Amino acid sequence: MRYRCAAFDIDGTLLDSAPADAAGLHRALAQELGRDVPMDVIFGTFGLPGRDILRALEIPEADAERVMRVWQAEKRARAGWMRLFPGVEGALRALRARGVHLGVVTSKRPKTYALDFVPFGLDDYFDIRITCADTVLHKPHPEPLLKFLERAGAEPSQAVYIGDSVYDRDCARAANVDFALATWGSAHPDMDGATWRLRRPEDLLEIFDT
Repeated sequence: MRYRCAAFDIDGTLLDSAPADAAGLHRALAQELGRDVPMDVIFGTFGLPGRDILRALEIPEADAERVMRVWQAEKRARAGWMRLFPGVEGALRALRARGVHLGVVTSKRPKTYALDFVPFGLDDYFDIRITCADTVLHKPHPEPLLKFLERAGAEPSQAVYIGDSVYDRDCARAANVDFALATWGSAHPDMDGATWRLRRPEDLLEIFDT
């Protein structure tokens, strides 16, 4: 088996949360700052931690806490929009059966991880959970993925990182870890630099069967 570890991003990879997340942020920016930010601009920032998203959108630091609070409330109001991508749980189950060491490397805060992801019942598949609270630097810096490797006791060549964004790709590249692009949730399914290009979660099994 080529790899013994697989680390997953969450949003856009395991969880289809972008519509709720983007609509919540769009509403918060309009309500709190009177800004009508195009949705494609908002989507282009996803993959970063929330505070970094606001910085990328040039939100003044003095307004950030208020916007974050309203954004999360608006997102929670749209929680019914969120769902697992089809095939995700079956792929995780099959990887565990093959003895693959699974983890998540996400820009979410621990509280947001608990609210957004844990209710979908996948948390027990993962032995390692790296959130933005576990590192000083965040994606696209390699520190989150390097922290995962440290906890897994693995070399970069023994792991693959599955994600949907350019930030995931750049994090993997900087950590010398192979990157598998989850095209099913990516806003940039044709991006370059992916070791593997996956059409559906089940395609992961082919990687681990080679």
